[in-house]
Amino acid sequence: MKNEPLYILTYEHGGYVLWKDRVKPRIKSLFEWMEKYPGLRIGLDYESFTFDEFSREDPEVVELICELLKKYPDRVGLGATTYGQPLSLTISEESNARQLLYAVRTNLAYCGKTPNVYAISEFALNNQTPQLAKLCGYEAAILRSHVMGYGYPKTFDSAWGKWIGKDKTEIPAVPTYHGQGRGYNCTTVDNWILSRWPVDSVLYSLDDFKEMFSKYSPLLATRYDDLTQPIETLHAEIEHREDYEYILLEDIPKIYGEPVDKLETTDNDFHVQMPWGYCGNEIFNGCRKGEVAAVQGEKINAISVALGGKSEQGKSEEAWKYTLAAEHHDVTICGLLDLSRRFIPSSLAASDYVKSQSISALAKRFSDKDCDTLFVFNGHSFAVDDWVEVECEEELSVFDGEFQLDSDYSDGKLRVHISLPALTAKSFKLIKKENLTKCDYCWNSDSGELVTPVYTLKVNEKGIVNLKNNSDNSCVLDNGEGELFTAWVDNKPCASVGSWSVNVAAHGAKAVYSGVIGTVPFSFEMLFSGNSKRIDCKTRFEMNGELIGRTDITQGRPVPLTRNGHHHEDKLCFVINTCLDSDRRMVRDLPYSISDWNGALLKTEEYWYPNDRILIDTEVSAEESFNSTTYMHGIYWFALRDEKQGIAVANRGCMGSAVEGNRVYVPLVYSNEYMCGTRILNGVFENEFALIPFCADKTDAELHRDAVSYVYPPVSAVMAKGRGDINTFAFADFKSDNEVVLTALYPEDNHILARFCNYSDSHSSAVLTPSVGNVKCETDLLGNELDIIENGKLSFRPWEIKTVKITL
Repeated sequence: MKNEPLYILTYEHGGYVLWKDRVKPRIKSLFEWMEKYPGLRIGLDYESFTFDEFSREDPEVVELICELLKKYPDRVGLGATTYGQPLSLTISEESNARQLLYAVRTNLAYCGKTPNVYAISEFALNNQTPQLAKLCGYEAAILRSHVMGYGYPKTFDSAWGKWIGKDKTEIPAVPTYHGQGRGYNCTTVDNWILSRWPVDSVLYSLDDFKEMFSKYSPLLATRYDDLTQPIETLHAEIEHREDYEYILLEDIPKIYGEPVDKLETTDNDFHVQMPWGYCGNEIFNGCRKGEVAAVQGEKINAISVALGGKSEQGKSEEAWKYTLAAEHHDVTICGLLDLSRRFIPSSLAASDYVKSQSISALAKRFSDKDCDTLFVFNGHSFAVDDWVEVECEEELSVFDGEFQLDSDYSDGKLRVHISLPALTAKSFKLIKKENLTKCDYCWNSDSGELVTPVYTLKVNEKGIVNLKNNSDNSCVLDNGEGELFTAWVDNKPCASVGSWSVNVAAHGAKAVYSGVIGTVPFSFEMLFSGNSKRIDCKTRFEMNGELIGRTDITQGRPVPLTRNGHHHEDKLCFVINTCLDSDRRMVRDLPYSISDWNGALLKTEEYWYPNDRILIDTEVSAEESFNSTTYMHGIYWFALRDEKQGIAVANRGCMGSAVEGNRVYVPLVYSNEYMCGTRILNGVFENEFALIPFCADKTDAELHRDAVSYVYPPVSAVMAKGRGDINTFAFADFKSDNEVVLTALYPEDNHILARFCNYSDSHSSAVLTPSVGNVKCETDLLGNELDIIENGKLSFRPWEIKTVKITL
């Protein structure tokens, strides 16, 4: 419309994390501004964790926020749509769900209101956001990352449309316009103007913005930026302009009406870069531990509740909330170790309480009157065949009835091979050690060869030489003359040098490589178990202030600090050379998704507005793409595969990788100059990941299950003898297409919620039949009841997330 105003939406990005001491003064300033500028309407983008934490530390802050919202209900809006303001492409699927649902509940609990439009400052967007947002009751979304230091979405030639995500869920959305800005380390042009104009020397004004994007109607300029920005001068400048109009999030649906344009996105339309190895990966690994412990704790509690135990819902929520706070983008990208070292242990302590209380209750049912028992619970919706490890004072044999399980004992830990159906808990008798048949494990220190039932590993002082399949002598890894770790240490290229010690047990082997890379001492452990193809790996580095990584990566010229932490191959990396054809694919998992990564080169440019430069995707040939360096990450795993074989790297926190042809780098440590806070490391830093070689017939969905079972191993514990009455309990019978995977199982109020996702491009089905209670209905993420379920039968669209309520 010719006389239509430029709509302006401005929200204060901040909260407890990073801005703790600035919130109260800013809120007081907003009271003054609301009286001084009657035309002003403004919102508060404070992570919802702010309310919980300030209620404990400084309740006056919460009181002031609530008073501001109550005094100016039509002029001050609430903008927090996530609990901990994460970068959503670097947290687990269930963390993405909890970030949204706990934000809604926390907002309602303190303020009696919550936003109806999903909007964010920094990159909390992914291809399943439309589905997740709709499941939390959002009516619309803003498909913009306003501050794009670490991620940016696709742009569209549209003012308003239907954002169509992975599973084809549609949600009305205002997109990022073509030319509005996309690329790392920049903001959208309107966000830049609304945060700095006219105080700073800014190339564009709001009038310029209106002219630049005049084709879009209604035209919306949005700001979700730091509460420290000096924006009062801007308010004074436009207070009496009739061609500008402030709006709040809740105004968007009625201003825009029914969407017509289609805003279709793919997984690869959401670009993210992270400083993998930053802080020795301590924060990333810690967040993963918190995610896993929270999921495992509430699953074992659900089993306990089904058998008459007490619900630990409050403690489980506490565990989740502290992990979600640790996932805050400023904690992870600014290396806020003081907060992560408080939040993550608090989360783990709460999860440990849930687990210990639940197992204590379960011991009353699963203990044996004659001997101690090993209790194991498979919380997955698929059968597992794995090795579990528990602390044990002496070597014992493990029996399933009359059948003796394979086990090994060393360093005070008992490792046991178990096979369990889906969602099944079972106890196994522990008795005096009996003789076991040795497996075919053999270590030859002279040749540096370890022969297992599955592989032959050849090593030398430089690291791994090669890894071969025993079945056909085909090569899985070929590191030439030997290689394991590479790094730039104190501005010099270095490679690992060390020696191997191998301990061969009855049913496994542990190969330990100890040495130095530059001046950094390290140890590396490879654990082979029974006939498993998976190889579990652990690393340990002792840092003493060394510089790790490069700051001169462009042919000796200094580069901006914004790039140093993202040039992964010069960090301290675990390195492997795969043996794949040049037509190999790169595959990874993302939140509720499995996706091919196209590997196309990106012509990256460092820029901030007002410089009018836009990052452009560039088409490259297949050969150029194969030989180029591609950065990719997977939440739980990434894989390279061709038509004959492949190898996946599953991780427990170190999610990044750099791929050059068949050469794979996994960055583990970065300790050098960095824009968001240089962290020079001292102390011990550890990582855990697994190598999963596989054959061509393994599907991506099966790979996902393999990785998930590594990240979430079966829950196990030793139970003292007692008066239990059962030794096996199947929580439910679950029959499904292989692609449907359980992601959460937890007690809530007087029922149990189970969440599933169809990890497939095809329609799928499942039948869930609980042993206790019955499946009543589907719910949204908030637990609100939706469709009634008949006989536990579930139908899934491709990539659909579905939550069901089990009444007890």
